[in-house]
Amino acid sequence: MASHLSVRRPPIRTLLTLAAVALVGVACDVGDDPTYADDVADILHQNCVACHRPEGPGPMPLLSYDDAASVASLIAQVTGERRMPPWLPARDDRSYRGERGLTDAEIATIRRWAEAGAPRGDAANEPAPPDLPSGWALGEPDLILEMEESYRVPATHHHDIYRNFVLDIPVDGPRWVKAVELLPDNPAVVHHATMQVDPTRSSRLTAMADPEPGYDDRVFASSARPPGGFFLAWTPGLVPAPYPDGMAWRVEPGSDFVVQLHLWPTGQPEEVRLRVGLYFTDEEPTRVPTILRLGGQEIDIPAGEPDFRISDRFEVPVDIEILGVYPHAHFLGKRIEAWGQAPDGDSIPLMTIPDWDFNWQDAYYYADPVVIPAGTILRKEWTFDNSAENPQNPHSPPERVVWGLNSTDEMAEFWIQAVTRTPDELEELERAARASDSRKQIEGWEFLVALDPNDADAQQGLASVAHARGQYEEALRRYQIALAAEPQLAPAYHGLAMLHEEMGNIDLALQAYRDALDVLPYNPSAMTDMGRLHAQMGNLAQAQSRFEEAVEMDSTYLDALNNLGSVLRDQERPAEALPWFQRALQLYPDFAEAHFNLSLTLASLGQPAQAMIALDEGLARDPENLQAVISLAWLLATDPDDAVRDGEIAVDLALQVHDITGPDAVVSDVVAAGFAAMGAPIEAVQFIAEAIDAARAAGVPPEMIEELQARQQLYRGGQMYIRPEG
Repeated sequence: MASHLSVRRPPIRTLLTLAAVALVGVACDVGDDPTYADDVADILHQNCVACHRPEGPGPMPLLSYDDAASVASLIAQVTGERRMPPWLPARDDRSYRGERGLTDAEIATIRRWAEAGAPRGDAANEPAPPDLPSGWALGEPDLILEMEESYRVPATHHHDIYRNFVLDIPVDGPRWVKAVELLPDNPAVVHHATMQVDPTRSSRLTAMADPEPGYDDRVFASSARPPGGFFLAWTPGLVPAPYPDGMAWRVEPGSDFVVQLHLWPTGQPEEVRLRVGLYFTDEEPTRVPTILRLGGQEIDIPAGEPDFRISDRFEVPVDIEILGVYPHAHFLGKRIEAWGQAPDGDSIPLMTIPDWDFNWQDAYYYADPVVIPAGTILRKEWTFDNSAENPQNPHSPPERVVWGLNSTDEMAEFWIQAVTRTPDELEELERAARASDSRKQIEGWEFLVALDPNDADAQQGLASVAHARGQYEEALRRYQIALAAEPQLAPAYHGLAMLHEEMGNIDLALQAYRDALDVLPYNPSAMTDMGRLHAQMGNLAQAQSRFEEAVEMDSTYLDALNNLGSVLRDQERPAEALPWFQRALQLYPDFAEAHFNLSLTLASLGQPAQAMIALDEGLARDPENLQAVISLAWLLATDPDDAVRDGEIAVDLALQVHDITGPDAVVSDVVAAGFAAMGAPIEAVQFIAEAIDAARAAGVPPEMIEELQARQQLYRGGQMYIRPEG
C-alpha cells in the first residue's frame, strides 16, 4: 500500500531554499572578471527570463541587475549542475524546437561572475530586458476562457488532487485552433495540467452536480478527449508555441474545454484559478496528426529495487514522420530511452533522458521530423529506482509501488505524435494503434485485478470487455465486484443496466439505470438509454419523457435529440419530430442516422423531394445503409395518407436495393408494395411471390409468411397494401 503524501516529499520546482543562500553584492576589484552589463545580462535574457519574470512560472524574476545579483550564487550553482535552464533530453540524439540550455562557456561566465561578487559593470551598457508579453507569452489570445470562481486547495489531502475544470468555448461556428496557452494564477500548487475538449455537455453537467468548482473524475468518466493527434498539456517552464505549419485542430460550437489540474497541497489553504487562451487560424490544416502510445499498466516495483525496467513496442504499418514526443513517469523514474528498429536493422534514436525529473516534464517537438519507414518497431524502455538512494523517492523507507494516478504510484508512458503521407495510411495506422491500445488496456486491467481483486476501475473495464464478447455471466460477476468495491461508480451501473437489457432482465435493467441516475443525476447518457429501453418495450410516452429529460440535461446530446425525434415520429407526430432532427444535424452535420430519420419525417409530411435530399445526405455519410433506403420506400409505398404515398419513388428506391441484394423477403416485399401503389398489380404479384419464396428459404416464422400471403391476395385483386395507422 503506497503511503500518503504527508511522508517525505521532494521539493516542488524550487531551485533551492532562498533563505539559505547568502546575498551577494559585496564590492570588490573586478579586474577582468565578467560583469552583469557586458556578459551576464544577455545570457539571462536569452535563457532565463521567459520563466523568471512577473507572472512567469519561475520562483523569482531575473529581469534586472538587482534581481540577478541577489541570487548570483544560486544561479551559478544550478546552472553549473545543469539543473537550470531545465532540459531533460540528452543533447546527442536529436535537436528540438525551443531547446533550452547553456554552453560550457556561458556556465563558466556565470560562475566567475558570482565568485567575483556579481559586479554590475557600467550600467549604461546594460541591455534592455526583452519585451516580454504581460501574462500571455504568445500575445493576446483570440479567445480567453476563464474559471468563474477560484478553487480552494486544502492544506493537506490524503492523495494527490486531480480536479477537472470546465470552461465554455463561446464560438458561433467551427474554428481552427493553432495554439493554446494556459495561465494558472497560483502555479505553486499546480504540478501540471492536461487539457481536453468535450463536444457534449457531459463534463459541464458533472461539474454542476459537484458543490465545488470542477469535478473529480475518479467516479465519473466524461466524454472529454484530447483533440485528435495533439498534445495539450502544461508544465512549469513550458514555453508555449503555435503548432507547426499546416496543423490545427477543430473546435465546434457547444463544446467545452476541460482542464485537469494535478494539484499539490502546500500545508496551508490555497486558491487557484486559471485562464486558457485560444489562438485561431482561418487556414484549414493540410496535415492531420495522430498519437501513438507506448506504455501499459503492468507496473509492480519491489521496495529497494534500484534498476526496475519496463519496455513496450509497436510496429508501424506505414511510413510515418514523428513530429514530437511526450514521456511521462513519476518520482521513481530514472531513465527513459526510445528508439526505432528499422526493417534493415538500423536503429533510429528518438529520445534519451538519462536523469528523469518529475518536476520538469514537457512535450518535446523535433526541429526536423523523424522519418520512420513502414515495418519499423518503435520501442521504449523506462528504468525506475525504488531504492533509498533515490533522493526523489517519496517513501522512506522504500515501499512497493504499482501503477496508479497518484504521484506516489507510477506510470511508464511515451506518447508519439506522427503524421502519414495519405488519409488512407492514417486510417491504417490508427487502426493498428487502436488494436494495440485495446490489447494493452485489457492486459493492464488483468494485471491490476491480479494485484487487487477489488480494483473497481479495472473490474469495470474487464466487465465491459466480457460484455462486448458476449460473456454475460462473466461480465455480470465483474460489474458486481466493481460496485461492491465502489458503490458510487456510475459508469458501472450504466454498463450493468445495458448488460441486463441484453440478457432480457428488463426489470433489473431499469433498476440499474435508476441506480446510475441516483449516483449521478446529471447523466444524459443513462437517461437516454433508459428511454430507449422504454421505447423498445412499447412505452412510447415514458420513452418520450426520458428523452425530454436528457435533452433538458444536455441540449446538445446527440442521441437524446435523435431519439426524441424518433419516438415522436413513431407516435405519428412528424411535425413535432422534425425540429429535433434538424437540431441534431445543426450540431452534428455528419450524423447519418439523423439524416435518415429526417428523410422519413419529411416524407411523412408530404415532402418527398426534400426527403430524397435528406436520404442522399445520409447515404453520402453511410453509403452501405440499405435499410434506410428500404424504410423510406416502404413508407412511400404503404402510407395511409394519399398525399404522402408515392409508389413510383418507392419502386425506384426498392429496385436499386434489389439490384444489390437479389431476391430477399423484405426487399422483394417492398418492391411489390411499391408496384401495387403505382397500380401495377402484375408486377406486384410477381415480387410478392418472390418474397414468399425467399422467406420460406430463409426459414422465417410462419406468421410472417402468412402476412406476405395476405398481401399477395390483395395484389391479385388489384388492391394496394395500406399500412395500419399507429
